[in-house]
Amino acid sequence: MNKKLLAVAVAAALAAPLAANADSGNVTISGNLNMSLDSLNNGDQRNTNVSSNSSYIRFAGDESLGNGLKAIWQLTSYVGMGDTSSRNASNTLTNGNSFVGLTGGFGTALLGKHDTPVKILGRKADLFGDQVGDSRNLISVGGAGWDLRPDNVIAYISPTISGIHGAIAYVTNVGANAAADAGCGSTSCVDAWSGLAIYEGGPAMVGIGYEKHNLSKVANTGNDEKAWRLVGGYSFGDVKVTALYQKVNDIGGTSDSRKTWSVGGAYKMGATTIKAQYINAGDVSNTSNTGANLWALGADYALSKRTTAYAAYARTNNDDAANFMAYSGGHGDAPAVAVNKDPSGLSFGVKHAF
Repeated sequence: MNKKLLAVAVAAALAAPLAANADSGNVTISGNLNMSLDSLNNGDQRNTNVSSNSSYIRFAGDESLGNGLKAIWQLTSYVGMGDTSSRNASNTLTNGNSFVGLTGGFGTALLGKHDTPVKILGRKADLFGDQVGDSRNLISVGGAGWDLRPDNVIAYISPTISGIHGAIAYVTNVGANAAADAGCGSTSCVDAWSGLAIYEGGPAMVGIGYEKHNLSKVANTGNDEKAWRLVGGYSFGDVKVTALYQKVNDIGGTSDSRKTWSVGGAYKMGATTIKAQYINAGDVSNTSNTGANLWALGADYALSKRTTAYAAYARTNNDDAANFMAYSGGHGDAPAVAVNKDPSGLSFGVKHAF
């Protein structure tokens, strides 16, 4: 009996702080673990790696403020489980989308670190996200990059009406690394605007995005670099098709431009989904032999609602003056590629969402 009373007393002591925090709102823990065994060839040598591919843990919550208004927050941390990629090596608490904001009938407003709307749009047309063959191997390259997750984001997401919604974000600083790539330097950094409008209804999806990096605010930098991105997708029965078109202007503040496009398709057969994707990056407008094409083939097998095994192969064919990758983007390990090399990757992995 005394042991039972002691157990009750301990339980009551532990429950007290939980009850005291009950008014703090709802808190959820979720995440995604994506590990793969890869054979990666950068055109000079082949390496076998175990890679963590955008594996993360997420803490999120909300609190009702009355009249349909809620306070929301999120902390996302990408985690490395043995690889040495720059994405996962930092293991900081908020290297993923992390913010605080308000949501209600007016939509959602947030402050913090977050994917730009143009990046969000591109993810909707990629059948190989976070795998070898990720479309960001080709569509993100140039200037400050076009699939950013910057700090210092002020964003608004509209409510969805008849399948249509929009988002706009102002970035007070695109980040030291991206800014340096754009010629900004280490002491002054550029701001940016990014927005999207998208329709997602039934089997159809179509969206358009625009992003501008205000390089002209930086000394000795000419034009503001800009990107248009158009995506589409359609599902009929067990078949899904996707497409993307992108035009980047004034890359890095110069007069250079580049067009990139992709098409993809997937076919579901029970628990197995067979997929293929092709991406073409044209030459930079003022420089010949700077383009590339990437093709990817893969299969996903749903072991359960939350666990998927997959196999994927991707190869990038670079022109004489290009060095695009085949296994960058959300994929963890990414050996550097020299100019005029044709990298490839074969990957077998498991993803588990919780």
